[in-house]
Amino acid sequence: MKRILLYFLVVILIASLVTSVANAQSDLGGFSGSFQLEGQTYKSDSLMEAKKVSEQIQSNGYFNLNYNNGGLTAGIRYEYYLNPLQGIDTRYKGQGIAYRYANYSNDFIEVTAGNFYEQFGSGMIFRAYEEKALGWDNAMDGARFKVYPTDGIEVVGIWGTQRNYWTQGAGVIRGGDLNFSLNELLGHGIFGAANLTAGASVVSVYQQDRDLLLKMPENVLAWSGRAALLGDKYSVDAEYSYKYNAPDASNKNSFNPGYGFILNGSYFTSGFSANLGLHKIDNMDFRSDRNASKADLMLGYIPPLTKLHSYRLATMYPYATQFNGEAGLQAEVDYKFARNTFLGGAYGTDVAVNYSLVYNLDSSKTGDYTYDSPFFGIGDDLYFQDFNINLQHKFSSDFKGAFTYFNQKYNIDVIENSGAPGAGGYVYTNILVAEGTYRFTNKYSLKVELEHQWASLDTLTSHNIINGNWFGFLAEFTISPGWYITFYDDWNYGNDESDRQIHYYNGSLAFTTGSTRLSLGYGRQRAGILCVGGVCRQVPASNGFYLSVNTAF
Repeated sequence: MKRILLYFLVVILIASLVTSVANAQSDLGGFSGSFQLEGQTYKSDSLMEAKKVSEQIQSNGYFNLNYNNGGLTAGIRYEYYLNPLQGIDTRYKGQGIAYRYANYSNDFIEVTAGNFYEQFGSGMIFRAYEEKALGWDNAMDGARFKVYPTDGIEVVGIWGTQRNYWTQGAGVIRGGDLNFSLNELLGHGIFGAANLTAGASVVSVYQQDRDLLLKMPENVLAWSGRAALLGDKYSVDAEYSYKYNAPDASNKNSFNPGYGFILNGSYFTSGFSANLGLHKIDNMDFRSDRNASKADLMLGYIPPLTKLHSYRLATMYPYATQFNGEAGLQAEVDYKFARNTFLGGAYGTDVAVNYSLVYNLDSSKTGDYTYDSPFFGIGDDLYFQDFNINLQHKFSSDFKGAFTYFNQKYNIDVIENSGAPGAGGYVYTNILVAEGTYRFTNKYSLKVELEHQWASLDTLTSHNIINGNWFGFLAEFTISPGWYITFYDDWNYGNDESDRQIHYYNGSLAFTTGSTRLSLGYGRQRAGILCVGGVCRQVPASNGFYLSVNTAF
């Protein structure tokens, strides 16, 4: 590792010196990169359960440096967590080179040595990616090749291990992916105006069996197949994946195989679109270490079926995908009433209706470590339900507004307590949001949001979830081209405990110029769950100043 790092640093240093001598316009390549800093102070607050932090200022930082010269690229990423922001796993504590790679590509082949991110199909059996907001990074460390033998065919091969904070996972991952564009391969127009693509993937994980009680498989294989058809007014895609038995900590040592099925369909035309998504997931928590827990060393990813909301109160109870078993659907219809009609007005009106529903699977135990679950069997336990309707209308050339209604049902037992009986129940919410943006001049504009949430619980929870009704207010004043002044307040006025009817206020000032953004703020952060793409982490309550710096060059 140290030798590899030294090699990269020497290559980049020599290239930098040569480039400086030969000037930036030469053919010796050039550099690019980015820098990100997130810092926060912490102050204890007993009312909102913000705990005392011994190190009152904590921060995360990332610096990327890349060198490019024709078909050759190389780069490193330095990271530091001193100490990690609250809510980011403390195992990130430290600093160092967390990512380094070298890549060469031409029209026929691309090869990568070192770290890389990759995804096969929708990601059900393999997705290596990062999400800084979640403290998530399962980058591969090894080798990858991509071959393009002819138009319409791509072959991918990978070999390596996964990042596990500052170490590597125990399992060795081998995989391949094959993609076809049949229009390019067989000739454009063979399917009319439609484009047909297909693909197949295979992934194998090797981990030595050290279990003294159970005989664990040392090689676990997973495969998937997919196809998609895209026309001028429609699209349809489907994928099926299968994982051979892989008992581990996440599935309670189940020896059942796993499978996943995803089907999506869309129809779109001028002023109208409709989308329907279905999926069923059974025992697809696929990892490169059978002893890993929480979100560590996950190989697979399940695209969420629930809509990603942007309003704060609508994200208070987000859904976390249940990799070991769920069946769900999501449907959405969008319609635009034309201009100069009764419902469209002078500028038109957009209406979007979205509905998502997720249930458990119908299963019955057949042994200590096996169960039966029919493919078309759906259980009776509702995990999550979300109905929302959004109306957007432009009232004048300077004023536009939006109105949204949400109805949600959220299963705490499953989503937050891993199915612990009696630990929670259901949260029922009804949310109304009104948003308006007024442009005073080309330089000044103001956006205001008003939100209200009616919330109730079947039972009280053991972990003191903040409950009851909420009121939210946001105002954002923009001074073009780059200043943003924002204030918001989420008020839990309906909490059952009067001393917890708290204002979670927050104010910030941000400035953007070119590829640089600076932000400074102060406020309270309520405890809860943060989710991105169906993957979630707990966020503790906090109170203090925060600083964000992002730039690229």
